Amino acid sequence: MTIEEWLKTNVTTDTRALGWYSGPECEDRIVRAYRELLSGYEIDTSKILKTTCLVNGEHTGVVRIQENNFFSICAHHFLPFFGKVNISYVPGDRILGLGKFPRLVQAFSRRFQIQEYLVKDIADEIMSSGGAQAVRVTSSSRHLCMCSRGPSDQTVTTDTSYVAGDQELMARFGLDD
Repeated sequence: MTIEEWLKTNVTTDTRALGWYSGPECEDRIVRAYRELLSGYEIDTSKILKTTCLVNGEHTGVVRIQENNFFSICAHHFLPFFGKVNISYVPGDRILGLGKFPRLVQAFSRRFQIQEYLVKDIADEIMSSGGAQAVRVTSSSRHLCMCSRGPSDQTVTTDTSYVAGDQELMARFGLDD
């Protein structure tokens, strides 16, 4: 089934709308766009985080990587959502390369997602392949499902967070709120 046929069956029969999708280049352009938007499935996230240096003794602080921009496709409505992800982690036996965190955010956001799972996926990966002692990941996003349909409110933002790891360390470093 072509995209034009799918739209005609499921969305609209209006020829003004369908005319955009009747050209021979249309199908390929849309396919390329969605392959890029969903390219995170091709990435093994366990291989992203790399060690910058080993920690001698206990690391007594928090590393914060803030305002990682992302764009994703909502698994619930098949509409875009976008925003920023903030990551705070207490290193385990190694400090992780800072430039790898935006790549990790991109790898998970370029999949069908919901915001609550996005922050969880990132945090879990930092704990497992990054060897962190504790991590907190937060996100603030705008969802086109809320901006353009349903409530139709373009000003609404959604904040989510997920924490993992040593609860005592989280409290000590203020990651438990």
